[in-house]
Amino acid sequence: MANNISLEAILSKNDKLPTLPGIAIKILEAVQRPNPDLQEIAEILASDPPLSAEVLKLINSPFFGLSRKVTSVFHAVSMLGMNVIKNIALSFALVKEFSKNGQGDFDYPNFWKYSLTTAIAARKTAERVHRDGAEDAFFVGLLHDMGTITLARCMPDQYQLVINDSQHGKSDNHHIEKQIFGFDHMDVGRHLIRSWGLPSKFWQPIGCHHSPHHLSKDDSESHVIAQILHLATLYADFDQIDNAPTQLAMIDHFLKDYGYDNKIEADKLALEVWEEAKRFFPYFEIEFENDTGYLETLEKARAELINVSADFIDQLVAQQSQISNLRQQATHDGMTKLMNYQYFQETLNREMARSRRSQAPLTLVMADLDHFKSVNDTYGHLAGDQAIKSVASCLQANLRETDHTARYGGEEFAMILYNVTAEEALTTMERVRQAVSEFPIRYDDNTFNITMSFGIASLADETMDRECFIDSADKALYDAKASGRNCCRIF
Repeated sequence: MANNISLEAILSKNDKLPTLPGIAIKILEAVQRPNPDLQEIAEILASDPPLSAEVLKLINSPFFGLSRKVTSVFHAVSMLGMNVIKNIALSFALVKEFSKNGQGDFDYPNFWKYSLTTAIAARKTAERVHRDGAEDAFFVGLLHDMGTITLARCMPDQYQLVINDSQHGKSDNHHIEKQIFGFDHMDVGRHLIRSWGLPSKFWQPIGCHHSPHHLSKDDSESHVIAQILHLATLYADFDQIDNAPTQLAMIDHFLKDYGYDNKIEADKLALEVWEEAKRFFPYFEIEFENDTGYLETLEKARAELINVSADFIDQLVAQQSQISNLRQQATHDGMTKLMNYQYFQETLNREMARSRRSQAPLTLVMADLDHFKSVNDTYGHLAGDQAIKSVASCLQANLRETDHTARYGGEEFAMILYNVTAEEALTTMERVRQAVSEFPIRYDDNTFNITMSFGIASLADETMDRECFIDSADKALYDAKASGRNCCRIF
Protein backbone atom coordinates (compact mmCIF):
# COMPACT_ATOMS: atom_id res chain seq x y z
CA MET A 1 0.00 0.00 0.00
CA ALA A 2 1.02 3.60 -0.51
CA ASN A 3 2.80 5.53 2.19
CA ASN A 4 0.02 7.36 4.05
CA ILE A 5 2.28 10.15 5.33
CA SER A 6 3.64 11.23 1.95
CA LEU A 7 0.27 10.71 0.27
CA GLU A 8 -1.33 12.96 2.87
CA ALA A 9 1.39 15.54 2.33
CA ILE A 10 0.59 15.69 -1.37
CA LEU A 11 -3.18 15.67 -1.26
CA SER A 12 -3.54 18.04 1.69
CA LYS A 13 -2.06 20.79 -0.46
CA ASN A 14 -4.58 20.34 -3.24
CA ASP A 15 -7.55 22.70 -3.15
CA LYS A 16 -9.56 20.29 -5.33
CA LEU A 17 -9.57 17.58 -2.67
CA PRO A 18 -13.18 16.45 -2.06
CA THR A 19 -14.57 17.62 1.26
CA LEU A 20 -17.71 16.48 3.02
CA PRO A 21 -20.77 18.75 2.71
CA GLY A 22 -21.43 20.70 5.91
CA ILE A 23 -24.65 18.82 6.65
CA ALA A 24 -22.83 15.50 6.24
CA ILE A 25 -20.14 16.55 8.71
CA LYS A 26 -22.78 17.45 11.31
CA ILE A 27 -24.61 14.14 10.83
CA LEU A 28 -21.43 12.07 11.11
CA GLU A 29 -20.27 13.96 14.18
CA ALA A 30 -23.63 13.32 15.83
CA VAL A 31 -23.78 9.58 15.07
CA GLN A 32 -20.17 8.97 16.18
CA ARG A 33 -20.73 10.25 19.70
CA PRO A 34 -20.67 7.56 22.44
CA ASN A 35 -24.40 8.04 23.02
CA PRO A 36 -25.94 9.44 19.83
CA ASP A 37 -28.96 11.66 20.37
CA LEU A 38 -31.76 10.84 17.91
CA GLN A 39 -33.34 14.24 18.56
CA GLU A 40 -30.10 16.00 17.61
CA ILE A 41 -29.82 14.03 14.37
CA ALA A 42 -33.41 14.88 13.49
CA GLU A 43 -32.75 18.56 14.19
CA ILE A 44 -29.67 18.53 11.95
CA LEU A 45 -31.74 17.08 9.12
CA ALA A 46 -34.58 19.52 9.74
CA SER A 47 -32.12 22.41 9.42
CA ASP A 48 -31.74 21.55 5.71
CA PRO A 49 -35.29 21.63 4.24
CA PRO A 50 -34.34 20.46 0.69
CA LEU A 51 -32.46 17.46 2.11
CA SER A 52 -35.29 16.69 4.55
CA ALA A 53 -37.76 16.76 1.67
CA GLU A 54 -35.67 14.27 -0.34
CA VAL A 55 -35.37 11.96 2.67
CA LEU A 56 -39.10 12.05 3.43
CA LYS A 57 -39.96 11.53 -0.24
CA LEU A 58 -37.93 8.30 -0.30
CA ILE A 59 -39.18 7.10 3.10
CA ASN A 60 -42.82 7.55 2.01
CA SER A 61 -42.27 5.87 -1.34
CA PRO A 62 -43.12 2.27 -2.24
CA PHE A 63 -39.40 1.56 -1.73
CA PHE A 64 -40.00 1.31 2.02
CA GLY A 65 -43.68 0.33 1.83
CA LEU A 66 -44.58 1.83 5.19
CA SER A 67 -48.18 1.38 6.33
CA ARG A 68 -48.60 5.04 7.28
CA LYS A 69 -47.13 8.29 6.09
CA VAL A 70 -44.10 9.76 7.83
CA THR A 71 -44.62 13.50 8.19
CA SER A 72 -41.36 14.69 9.78
CA VAL A 73 -37.70 13.77 10.05
CA PHE A 74 -38.21 13.36 13.80
CA HIS A 75 -40.81 10.68 13.08
CA ALA A 76 -38.52 9.11 10.42
CA VAL A 77 -35.54 8.80 12.77
CA SER A 78 -37.60 7.26 15.56
CA MET A 79 -39.35 4.85 13.19
CA LEU A 80 -36.48 3.65 10.97
CA GLY A 81 -33.51 4.18 13.24
CA MET A 82 -30.46 6.38 13.21
CA ASN A 83 -28.29 4.38 10.80
CA VAL A 84 -30.94 3.99 8.12
CA ILE A 85 -31.76 7.70 8.11
CA LYS A 86 -28.06 8.58 8.27
CA ASN A 87 -27.33 6.55 5.14
CA ILE A 88 -30.29 7.97 3.23
CA ALA A 89 -29.38 11.54 4.16
CA LEU A 90 -25.69 11.08 3.36
CA SER A 91 -26.52 9.41 0.05
CA PHE A 92 -28.54 12.43 -1.06
CA ALA A 93 -25.99 14.92 0.30
CA LEU A 94 -22.98 13.22 -1.33
CA VAL A 95 -24.60 12.58 -4.71
CA LYS A 96 -25.76 16.20 -4.86
CA GLU A 97 -22.39 17.60 -3.75
CA PHE A 98 -20.29 15.51 -6.12
CA SER A 99 -22.48 15.72 -9.21
CA LYS A 100 -22.07 19.43 -9.89
CA ASN A 101 -21.33 20.74 -13.33
CA GLY A 102 -18.10 22.39 -14.29
CA GLN A 103 -15.80 19.70 -12.92
CA GLY A 104 -14.31 18.34 -16.12
CA ASP A 105 -15.38 15.34 -18.15
CA PHE A 106 -15.74 12.93 -15.24
CA ASP A 107 -18.86 10.76 -15.62
CA TYR A 108 -20.60 11.47 -12.29
CA PRO A 109 -23.92 9.74 -13.13
CA ASN A 110 -22.15 6.48 -13.94
CA PHE A 111 -19.92 6.87 -10.89
CA TRP A 112 -22.89 7.18 -8.54
CA LYS A 113 -24.78 4.42 -10.33
CA TYR A 114 -21.83 2.12 -9.63
CA SER A 115 -21.33 3.36 -6.05
CA LEU A 116 -25.02 3.05 -5.11
CA THR A 117 -25.17 -0.43 -6.64
CA THR A 118 -22.12 -1.40 -4.59
CA ALA A 119 -23.75 0.05 -1.46
CA ILE A 120 -26.94 -1.93 -2.07
CA ALA A 121 -24.99 -5.13 -2.77
CA ALA A 122 -22.89 -4.59 0.37
CA ARG A 123 -25.98 -4.20 2.54
CA LYS A 124 -27.68 -7.23 0.98
CA THR A 125 -24.56 -9.33 1.54
CA ALA A 126 -24.08 -8.09 5.10
CA GLU A 127 -27.70 -8.86 5.98
CA ARG A 128 -26.80 -12.53 5.47
CA VAL A 129 -23.30 -12.73 6.94
CA HIS A 130 -22.90 -9.74 9.30
CA ARG A 131 -26.39 -8.41 10.06
CA ASP A 132 -25.29 -5.95 12.73
CA GLY A 133 -22.99 -4.31 10.19
CA ALA A 134 -25.48 -4.06 7.30
CA GLU A 135 -25.90 -0.28 7.44
CA ASP A 136 -22.17 0.25 7.92
CA ALA A 137 -21.62 -1.93 4.85
CA PHE A 138 -24.00 0.27 2.85
CA PHE A 139 -22.13 3.40 3.96
CA VAL A 140 -18.73 1.92 3.09
CA GLY A 141 -20.08 0.82 -0.29
CA LEU A 142 -21.32 4.34 -0.95
CA LEU A 143 -17.88 5.83 -0.18
CA HIS A 144 -15.62 3.05 -1.44
CA ASP A 145 -14.65 4.72 -4.73
CA MET A 146 -14.21 8.31 -3.49
CA GLY A 147 -10.52 7.90 -4.26
CA THR A 148 -11.47 7.81 -7.94
CA ILE A 149 -13.19 11.21 -7.73
CA THR A 150 -10.15 12.53 -5.87
CA LEU A 151 -7.73 11.42 -8.56
CA ALA A 152 -9.98 12.74 -11.33
CA ARG A 153 -10.20 16.13 -9.60
CA CYS A 154 -6.64 16.52 -8.35
CA MET A 155 -4.80 15.00 -11.33
CA PRO A 156 -7.17 15.32 -14.29
CA ASP A 157 -4.55 15.03 -17.05
CA GLN A 158 -3.00 11.88 -15.67
CA TYR A 159 -6.35 10.37 -14.77
CA GLN A 160 -7.45 10.76 -18.37
CA LEU A 161 -4.59 8.38 -19.21
CA VAL A 162 -6.08 5.87 -16.77
CA ILE A 163 -9.47 6.18 -18.48
CA ASN A 164 -7.91 5.82 -21.94
CA ASP A 165 -5.91 2.72 -21.00
CA SER A 166 -8.94 1.19 -19.25
CA GLN A 167 -11.17 1.78 -22.29
CA HIS A 168 -8.61 0.02 -24.46
CA GLY A 169 -8.79 -2.98 -22.14
CA LYS A 170 -5.17 -2.80 -21.03
CA SER A 171 -5.92 -3.58 -17.38
CA ASP A 172 -8.13 -2.86 -14.39
CA ASN A 173 -8.20 0.76 -13.27
CA HIS A 174 -6.35 0.18 -10.01
CA HIS A 175 -3.48 -1.56 -11.80
CA ILE A 176 -3.20 1.28 -14.32
CA GLU A 177 -3.35 3.86 -11.52
CA LYS A 178 -0.54 2.07 -9.70
CA GLN A 179 1.63 2.29 -12.79
CA ILE A 180 0.88 5.95 -13.53
CA PHE A 181 0.71 7.40 -10.01
CA GLY A 182 2.58 4.90 -7.87
CA PHE A 183 -0.63 4.44 -5.85
CA ASP A 184 -4.26 3.71 -6.68
CA HIS A 185 -7.76 4.91 -5.80
CA MET A 186 -7.88 2.50 -2.84
CA ASP A 187 -4.83 4.18 -1.29
CA VAL A 188 -6.31 7.63 -1.95
CA GLY A 189 -9.74 6.62 -0.67
CA ARG A 190 -8.25 5.28 2.54
CA HIS A 191 -6.39 8.57 3.05
CA LEU A 192 -9.44 10.69 2.23
CA ILE A 193 -11.95 8.85 4.42
CA ARG A 194 -9.46 8.81 7.28
CA SER A 195 -8.89 12.57 6.86
CA TRP A 196 -12.66 13.05 7.25
CA GLY A 197 -12.34 11.70 10.79
CA LEU A 198 -14.23 8.46 10.15
CA PRO A 199 -13.29 5.34 12.15
CA SER A 200 -10.92 2.66 10.87
CA LYS A 201 -13.77 0.19 10.27
CA PHE A 202 -14.63 2.41 7.29
CA TRP A 203 -11.29 3.50 5.84
CA GLN A 204 -9.47 0.20 6.25
CA PRO A 205 -11.90 -1.82 4.05
CA ILE A 206 -12.00 1.04 1.52
CA GLY A 207 -8.20 0.86 1.34
CA CYS A 208 -8.26 -2.76 0.10
CA HIS A 209 -11.67 -3.39 -1.45
CA HIS A 210 -10.12 -5.18 -4.46
CA SER A 211 -7.76 -7.17 -2.23
CA PRO A 212 -9.24 -7.83 1.25
CA HIS A 213 -6.57 -10.45 1.93
CA HIS A 214 -4.15 -7.56 2.48
CA LEU A 215 -6.07 -6.57 5.61
CA SER A 216 -5.03 -8.24 8.85
CA LYS A 217 -7.53 -10.74 10.22
CA ASP A 218 -6.75 -9.43 13.69
CA ASP A 219 -9.27 -6.66 13.05
CA SER A 220 -12.16 -9.04 12.44
CA GLU A 221 -14.87 -6.43 11.78
CA SER A 222 -12.83 -4.48 9.22
CA HIS A 223 -11.76 -7.74 7.58
CA VAL A 224 -15.35 -8.97 7.22
CA ILE A 225 -16.52 -5.61 5.85
CA ALA A 226 -13.61 -5.66 3.37
CA GLN A 227 -14.71 -9.09 2.13
CA ILE A 228 -18.32 -7.90 1.88
CA LEU A 229 -17.19 -4.80 -0.01
CA HIS A 230 -15.13 -6.90 -2.42
CA LEU A 231 -18.14 -9.10 -3.18
CA ALA A 232 -20.29 -6.00 -3.60
CA THR A 233 -17.94 -4.57 -6.24
CA LEU A 234 -18.13 -7.88 -8.13
CA TYR A 235 -21.92 -7.61 -8.12
CA ALA A 236 -21.75 -3.97 -9.26
CA ASP A 237 -19.49 -5.07 -12.13
CA PHE A 238 -21.86 -7.85 -13.18
CA ASP A 239 -23.72 -6.04 -15.96
CA GLN A 240 -20.53 -4.27 -17.12
CA ILE A 241 -18.55 -7.45 -17.75
CA ASP A 242 -18.69 -9.09 -21.18
CA ASN A 243 -18.56 -12.62 -19.81
CA ALA A 244 -21.43 -12.73 -17.29
CA PRO A 245 -21.23 -16.50 -16.59
CA THR A 246 -17.57 -16.16 -15.63
CA GLN A 247 -18.34 -13.12 -13.47
CA LEU A 248 -21.11 -14.99 -11.65
CA ALA A 249 -18.77 -17.95 -11.20
CA MET A 250 -16.14 -15.55 -9.85
CA ILE A 251 -18.64 -14.29 -7.25
CA ASP A 252 -19.47 -17.89 -6.37
CA HIS A 253 -15.74 -18.62 -6.00
CA PHE A 254 -15.19 -15.82 -3.50
CA LEU A 255 -18.36 -16.69 -1.59
CA LYS A 256 -16.82 -20.10 -1.00
CA ASP A 257 -13.37 -18.63 -0.32
CA TYR A 258 -14.82 -16.35 2.37
CA GLY A 259 -17.02 -19.10 3.81
CA TYR A 260 -20.32 -17.41 2.86
CA ASP A 261 -21.58 -19.94 0.30
CA ASN A 262 -23.86 -21.61 2.85
CA LYS A 263 -25.66 -18.30 3.41
CA ILE A 264 -25.68 -16.72 -0.06
CA GLU A 265 -26.59 -18.01 -3.51
CA ALA A 266 -24.70 -15.91 -6.02
CA ASP A 267 -27.44 -15.67 -8.67
CA LYS A 268 -30.30 -14.97 -6.25
CA LEU A 269 -28.44 -12.11 -4.59
CA ALA A 270 -27.59 -10.66 -8.01
CA LEU A 271 -31.31 -10.52 -8.79
CA GLU A 272 -32.11 -8.90 -5.43
CA VAL A 273 -29.43 -6.24 -5.95
CA TRP A 274 -30.79 -5.46 -9.40
CA GLU A 275 -34.39 -5.23 -8.17
CA GLU A 276 -33.52 -2.89 -5.30
CA ALA A 277 -31.30 -0.70 -7.51
CA LYS A 278 -34.14 -0.41 -10.02
CA ARG A 279 -36.40 0.99 -7.30
CA PHE A 280 -33.70 3.09 -5.63
CA PHE A 281 -32.08 4.92 -8.57
CA PRO A 282 -35.01 7.15 -9.64
CA TYR A 283 -34.87 9.04 -6.34
CA PHE A 284 -31.33 10.10 -7.24
CA GLU A 285 -32.26 10.96 -10.84
CA ILE A 286 -30.17 8.07 -12.11
CA GLU A 287 -31.50 6.26 -15.14
CA PHE A 288 -31.97 2.52 -14.92
CA GLU A 289 -31.64 1.10 -18.40
CA ASN A 290 -32.10 -2.19 -20.18
CA ASP A 291 -34.34 -4.07 -17.76
CA THR A 292 -34.81 -7.10 -19.98
CA GLY A 293 -31.13 -7.10 -20.94
CA TYR A 294 -30.03 -7.57 -17.35
CA LEU A 295 -32.54 -10.34 -16.69
CA GLU A 296 -31.52 -12.14 -19.87
CA THR A 297 -27.85 -11.77 -18.95
CA LEU A 298 -28.49 -13.10 -15.44
CA GLU A 299 -30.58 -16.01 -16.72
CA LYS A 300 -27.88 -16.93 -19.23
CA ALA A 301 -25.19 -16.69 -16.56
CA ARG A 302 -27.26 -18.82 -14.19
CA ALA A 303 -27.82 -21.47 -16.85
CA GLU A 304 -24.14 -21.62 -17.78
CA LEU A 305 -22.81 -21.39 -14.23
CA ILE A 306 -22.92 -25.17 -13.93
CA ASN A 307 -20.63 -25.42 -16.97
CA VAL A 308 -18.00 -23.11 -15.49
CA SER A 309 -15.85 -25.46 -13.47
CA ALA A 310 -14.40 -24.57 -10.10
CA ASP A 311 -10.96 -25.51 -11.44
CA PHE A 312 -11.35 -22.98 -14.26
CA ILE A 313 -12.22 -20.16 -11.85
CA ASP A 314 -9.38 -21.14 -9.53
CA GLN A 315 -7.05 -20.96 -12.51
CA LEU A 316 -8.55 -17.62 -13.59
CA VAL A 317 -8.04 -16.08 -10.14
CA ALA A 318 -4.50 -17.41 -10.06
CA GLN A 319 -3.95 -16.13 -13.60
CA GLN A 320 -5.14 -12.64 -12.66
CA SER A 321 -2.72 -12.62 -9.76
CA GLN A 322 0.02 -13.87 -12.06
CA ILE A 323 -0.77 -11.21 -14.67
CA SER A 324 -0.55 -8.56 -11.97
CA ASN A 325 2.81 -9.96 -10.91
CA LEU A 326 4.03 -10.15 -14.50
CA ARG A 327 2.90 -6.58 -15.12
CA GLN A 328 4.87 -5.50 -12.07
CA GLN A 329 7.91 -7.45 -13.27
CA ALA A 330 7.68 -5.93 -16.75
CA THR A 331 7.64 -2.36 -15.49
CA HIS A 332 9.60 -2.48 -12.25
CA ASP A 333 13.09 -3.46 -11.18
CA GLY A 334 13.13 -6.78 -9.35
CA MET A 335 15.68 -5.73 -6.73
CA THR A 336 14.45 -2.27 -5.73
CA LYS A 337 10.78 -2.44 -6.84
CA LEU A 338 11.31 0.97 -8.48
CA MET A 339 10.27 1.47 -12.10
CA ASN A 340 12.78 -0.01 -14.53
CA TYR A 341 14.68 1.66 -17.36
CA GLN A 342 12.10 0.97 -20.09
CA TYR A 343 9.10 2.05 -18.04
CA PHE A 344 11.01 5.15 -16.94
CA GLN A 345 11.47 6.13 -20.60
CA GLU A 346 7.74 5.69 -21.27
CA THR A 347 6.83 7.65 -18.13
CA LEU A 348 9.18 10.49 -19.02
CA ASN A 349 7.57 10.80 -22.46
CA ARG A 350 4.15 10.95 -20.84
CA GLU A 351 5.19 13.52 -18.22
CA MET A 352 6.88 15.74 -20.82
CA ALA A 353 3.67 15.80 -22.86
CA ARG A 354 1.65 16.51 -19.71
CA SER A 355 3.98 19.33 -18.68
CA ARG A 356 3.69 21.03 -22.05
CA ARG A 357 -0.05 20.56 -22.18
CA SER A 358 -0.60 22.05 -18.72
CA GLN A 359 2.25 24.59 -18.88
CA ALA A 360 3.59 23.23 -15.58
CA PRO A 361 7.33 22.84 -14.85
CA LEU A 362 8.96 19.42 -15.03
CA THR A 363 12.31 18.52 -13.51
CA LEU A 364 14.46 15.45 -14.10
CA VAL A 365 17.08 14.27 -11.62
CA MET A 366 19.82 11.77 -12.41
CA ALA A 367 21.67 10.38 -9.40
CA ASP A 368 24.57 8.01 -8.82
CA LEU A 369 26.01 6.26 -5.78
CA ASP A 370 29.48 7.58 -4.94
CA HIS A 371 32.45 5.20 -4.85
CA PHE A 372 30.14 2.22 -5.27
CA LYS A 373 32.96 -0.02 -6.49
CA SER A 374 34.71 0.35 -3.16
CA VAL A 375 31.57 -0.97 -1.40
CA ASN A 376 31.67 -4.11 -3.54
CA ASP A 377 35.43 -4.48 -3.07
CA THR A 378 35.27 -3.97 0.71
CA TYR A 379 32.09 -5.77 1.71
CA GLY A 380 31.23 -7.93 -1.31
CA HIS A 381 28.64 -7.75 -4.09
CA LEU A 382 25.76 -8.85 -1.87
CA ALA A 383 26.48 -5.90 0.39
CA GLY A 384 26.45 -3.72 -2.72
CA ASP A 385 23.00 -5.08 -3.59
CA GLN A 386 21.84 -4.27 -0.07
CA ALA A 387 23.16 -0.72 -0.48
CA ILE A 388 21.18 -0.26 -3.70
CA LYS A 389 17.98 -1.57 -2.07
CA SER A 390 18.47 0.59 1.01
CA VAL A 391 19.04 3.72 -1.06
CA ALA A 392 15.94 2.94 -3.14
CA SER A 393 13.86 2.74 0.06
CA CYS A 394 15.37 5.98 1.31
CA LEU A 395 14.55 7.77 -1.95
CA GLN A 396 10.95 6.61 -1.87
CA ALA A 397 10.55 7.63 1.77
CA ASN A 398 11.80 11.14 1.08
CA LEU A 399 10.00 11.93 -2.17
CA ARG A 400 6.33 12.52 -2.93
CA GLU A 401 3.97 9.76 -3.99
CA THR A 402 3.44 11.65 -7.24
CA ASP A 403 7.16 11.69 -8.05
CA HIS A 404 8.47 8.89 -10.25
CA THR A 405 11.64 7.10 -9.12
CA ALA A 406 13.48 4.58 -11.29
CA ARG A 407 16.52 2.41 -11.11
CA TYR A 408 18.16 3.66 -14.29
CA GLY A 409 20.86 1.03 -14.31
CA GLY A 410 23.50 -0.42 -11.98
CA GLU A 411 23.93 2.08 -9.15
CA GLU A 412 22.27 4.93 -11.05
CA PHE A 413 18.78 6.29 -10.31
CA ALA A 414 16.43 8.73 -12.03
CA MET A 415 13.60 10.84 -10.62
CA ILE A 416 10.84 12.75 -12.42
CA LEU A 417 9.34 15.65 -10.45
CA TYR A 418 6.18 17.14 -11.95
CA ASN A 419 5.21 20.77 -11.26
CA VAL A 420 8.58 21.40 -9.61
CA THR A 421 11.18 23.94 -10.82
CA ALA A 422 14.90 23.21 -10.84
CA GLU A 423 15.41 25.52 -7.86
CA GLU A 424 12.67 23.78 -5.89
CA ALA A 425 14.15 20.42 -6.87
CA LEU A 426 17.55 21.55 -5.60
CA THR A 427 16.09 22.15 -2.14
CA THR A 428 14.35 18.77 -2.21
CA MET A 429 17.37 16.85 -3.45
CA GLU A 430 19.66 18.45 -0.86
CA ARG A 431 17.33 17.04 1.78
CA VAL A 432 17.31 13.66 0.03
CA ARG A 433 21.12 13.72 -0.33
CA GLN A 434 21.54 14.28 3.39
CA ALA A 435 18.99 11.56 4.23
CA VAL A 436 20.89 9.05 2.07
CA SER A 437 24.25 9.97 3.58
CA GLU A 438 22.89 9.44 7.11
CA PHE A 439 21.04 6.22 6.30
CA PRO A 440 22.82 3.23 7.92
CA ILE A 441 23.24 0.29 5.55
CA ARG A 442 23.50 -3.06 7.31
CA TYR A 443 24.73 -6.30 5.83
CA ASP A 444 25.76 -9.26 7.97
CA ASP A 445 27.83 -7.80 10.79
CA ASN A 446 28.76 -4.68 8.84
CA THR A 447 27.17 -1.25 9.00
CA PHE A 448 28.29 1.45 6.60
CA ASN A 449 27.09 4.63 4.90
CA ILE A 450 27.11 5.74 1.30
CA THR A 451 26.65 9.07 -0.45
CA MET A 452 25.04 10.14 -3.73
CA SER A 453 25.56 12.80 -6.34
CA PHE A 454 22.60 14.45 -8.07
CA GLY A 455 22.22 16.21 -11.42
CA ILE A 456 19.12 18.36 -11.96
CA ALA A 457 17.62 19.66 -15.20
CA SER A 458 14.32 21.31 -16.09
CA LEU A 459 12.35 20.79 -19.26
CA ALA A 460 13.13 23.71 -21.52
CA ASP A 461 11.32 24.78 -24.69
CA GLU A 462 9.22 22.74 -27.11
CA THR A 463 12.30 21.67 -29.07
CA MET A 464 13.84 19.69 -26.20
CA ASP A 465 13.31 15.98 -26.75
CA ARG A 466 13.62 13.16 -24.23
CA GLU A 467 17.24 12.35 -25.07
CA CYS A 468 18.29 15.98 -24.72
CA PHE A 469 16.43 16.25 -21.41
CA ILE A 470 18.22 13.18 -20.03
CA ASP A 471 21.54 14.40 -21.38
CA SER A 472 21.10 17.74 -19.58
CA ALA A 473 20.53 16.00 -16.24
CA ASP A 474 23.46 13.67 -16.95
CA LYS A 475 25.77 16.61 -17.56
CA ALA A 476 24.68 18.15 -14.27
CA LEU A 477 25.42 14.80 -12.58
CA TYR A 478 28.94 14.76 -14.10
CA ASP A 479 29.38 18.29 -12.77
CA ALA A 480 28.39 17.11 -9.28
CA LYS A 481 30.90 14.28 -9.42
CA ALA A 482 33.62 16.60 -10.69
CA SER A 483 32.85 18.92 -7.77
CA GLY A 484 33.81 16.27 -5.24
CA ARG A 485 30.67 14.09 -5.16
CA ASN A 486 27.98 14.03 -2.43
CA CYS A 487 26.41 17.21 -3.81
CA CYS A 488 23.68 18.47 -6.14
CA ARG A 489 24.14 20.52 -9.29
CA ILE A 490 21.68 22.18 -11.68
CA PHE A 491 22.35 22.04 -15.43
